Parts: sequence; C-alpha cells; structure tokens
Amino acid sequence: MINLTGALLFVLIIPVLILSGCGDGDTCLSRYPDIVLILIDSARADHLSINGYHRETTPVQDSLASSGTIWTNVQGQSSWTLPAMASIMTGLSQRAHGAGYYNDTMYGIDVALPTIPLMIRRGAGYQTAAFYNSVFINEDFGFNQGFDHFDCQGARGKASLRNAEDTINDFLVWYDTHRDSTKPLFSAIHFVDPHLPYSPPPPWDTLYSDPKSDDLFNIFWGRGNDVLDLNQNLVEMNPTQLEIMVGLYDGELAFTDSQIGRLLSELDARGTLHNTVFVIVGDHGEEFLDHGGFGHGHTLYQEILDVPLIISGRSIPIGVNDEVVAQFDILPTILGISGLDIPIWVDGKDILSTESPRTSRFITSSNLVSATPDMAAIRLDDMVVMGNPVEGSPVLYDLSNDPAEQDPLVPGRETIDQLYYYWSLPPKGNPPDIPYAHGIESAL
Repeated sequence: MINLTGALLFVLIIPVLILSGCGDGDTCLSRYPDIVLILIDSARADHLSINGYHRETTPVQDSLASSGTIWTNVQGQSSWTLPAMASIMTGLSQRAHGAGYYNDTMYGIDVALPTIPLMIRRGAGYQTAAFYNSVFINEDFGFNQGFDHFDCQGARGKASLRNAEDTINDFLVWYDTHRDSTKPLFSAIHFVDPHLPYSPPPPWDTLYSDPKSDDLFNIFWGRGNDVLDLNQNLVEMNPTQLEIMVGLYDGELAFTDSQIGRLLSELDARGTLHNTVFVIVGDHGEEFLDHGGFGHGHTLYQEILDVPLIISGRSIPIGVNDEVVAQFDILPTILGISGLDIPIWVDGKDILSTESPRTSRFITSSNLVSATPDMAAIRLDDMVVMGNPVEGSPVLYDLSNDPAEQDPLVPGRETIDQLYYYWSLPPKGNPPDIPYAHGIESAL
C-alpha cells in the first residue's frame, strides 16, 4: 500500500520549497534559472487530478500547478511522439518542421533547424542534458542536436528500456558527476511510462485496477499489432476490459507523478530547487474508445491533442490560464525564461510574456501513422476544423457546445481555405528520411 500520509506531506511542502527561495532575498539566485523540461508520453490532460479527474493521479503535478501556472487549453501539434516532440523542440508546426511519417517512411528533424537546447546553450551559456526513452526521438531523428549530454534508451521496435524511476536514477548519477555548477542547466527528461503497454510497478499496478483480472487486456496488451487489431475491429474490448486498461494507465500516470516528486526532493537536497523552473508538457494524449479507437496516432480528436502544460518555479506567476496555447509555444517561452529574444521564424509565442497579446490565432495539428490518408486539424479558439485535401470533406466541431466532438458541423469557406492553406506550406528545411525506421511502428 502507498504511504498516503507521507505522499500528502510531500505534496503540501512543494510550494514552500519552490517559493521560499534561499532565505537571503535573491542574492543566492544565478542570473538564469535552471530549467527542467519534463515530457510525459501519452499524457491525456483530463486524467490529471487537478483538471477534475475522479482519481488522484497527479498530486505532485497538482501541487506544482498550484504554485505556478497551469494552462487548461493546450493544443498538441500531432497525434504521436516524433512530430509532436519536434514541434516542442523547434517551435514550429508539424508541416513546418516536416518530421513525421509519410508514405511508409519516417522523417526526422533537419539539423539546420535550431532547437531549444542549441539556442539556449549558445545564447545564454546553458549546460544541456537529455534523458529520453523512445526510439523516435533518438540521435538518428536529430533530437540530440544542442545537448552536451544525450541519453536515449529507446530501441528499434521497443518504446523504452527503462521506467520513470530508472530515468530519474540515471539523471541523478549524471547530475552528481557531470553537473557544471558554473553554468545554468537545461534538462529535458522524457517519461514514457503512460505509453502502451500499461505495466506500472507495484504498488501502482493494483492502485486502480487488477492487472490479472483479464486474460487478454492486462499489463501485456498493447504490443505488436494489438492496438491495430482492436482499431480494425478484429478484437473487441468490453466496458469492463476498458476499465481495466484505463485503471492501469492511471496507475502509470500516478507512478510517473511520484517520480517527478522524487526529482523535486533530490534537487532540494542538492540545494538547487529554489533556482529551478519546471515545464511539464505532454506530447500527445490517448484515446479510450472515445471515437471507437484506442491509443494514438490514428485521429486528431481532442482526447489525442489536448495535453497538459504546467510551468512552475522561480519567478513564475501563480494562476490558471484558459487561453488556447500550443506545444510550439514551449520553445519561445523557454527562451523568454532564459532572457533570450524570440526568433521571428517560430510559429509559437512566449506565453509567459506580458508583451505577447492574448489574441485568437490558428493552431495547427497534423500527421498520423495508423490511418490514411493523413489529416490536419486547425483550432481557432473553441472551433476545430478537420480534414485533408484528398477526401475534400472537412468537418467543424464547436468545443464549447460539443467538447466530445460527436456532432460535426459544416465549416465555412474561410475555414476550409485556412485548412487547405496549411497543406500548401512546405517544410522549413529538408527533414531526413530514416531508412531503418520502416517497420517499427509497433513502438508507436
């Protein structure tokens, strides 16, 4: 059984640790804060307890949100990890950076495109380190660019070789042996635990579900063609089996959250927590039969695109922000935190800056893996249009009146033109094809 008393005490002291500083004004703070970018794979925003979920899945993130800013409308740029992570790292839409999956070929990030670690290292002298856990964000796909230390444990055909606890362990070993205290630190830590197959370690495996109560849908389901077979109606999942899988997924979220809490404790023990900003964001969500399918990579509905975003720590304002923002806002926002100018070529904006006006803007999402032809979704405030130039029958959803996207509307001409204009945009660079990546879609 989880020690809930200890967990609650830890959650209660997080705001104090982050906001209290070091007891001598700001004299102990460096010019730039350390920045920890926490990337949670398959994190569906409405499963965070702070967003009203019926289970207490994320008490640590809830506490960070209460001592910082949480955004309640975050539109992801794609339906799966590679293109979504590329948007986070480059500040560009999926069509602009070009990383993704087309015609049975995987494409990575063009090395000519500047990324967060490269810009923050050059512009503000940051030491940079990454700890990733997916084959789709390894060196071959260009995600090592700008990192002084790059550790990716994803392997071909397998999403991860280590869980959240192992990832934090490896980060701390590196931190204690290679951290340059004369420089601010930018760390990117990727947790893949909420990704299929959902197999949280004890006691999180039984926290919300019995992992052995079904012969098929359990901690082993989700490998190979399991999801494809379900989405093609070759296998059925009944409501009881769905509850088993959702319970295991929630257990993975809770386990990951506990390790974020451990990271905070360890940084506090090393005396650097007060000078750290945490940026927590999901790469994409997860469908639980909301539109008849399971997993991700096959649709652009909100259960896939609505991801969490929390920024907390040194000098971050406290509040809840309901502005519609995007993953490509992460790069300019982190540059703003580190005192750097925002490039004019990025698609995003600094969402912490008071100089960035809160205005309506088109936010784009695209690229699928397990469905053809590809689709795009464009969001303007609470309206989302979805379609592709092949089928030529786009649909519109009004999220204010139809948040579950069950009642498609007919979009107007201007909205359709905006959708097709997005398809006409060429990439800003030449995304390289990754030959060996063909056939590893099972790691999606």
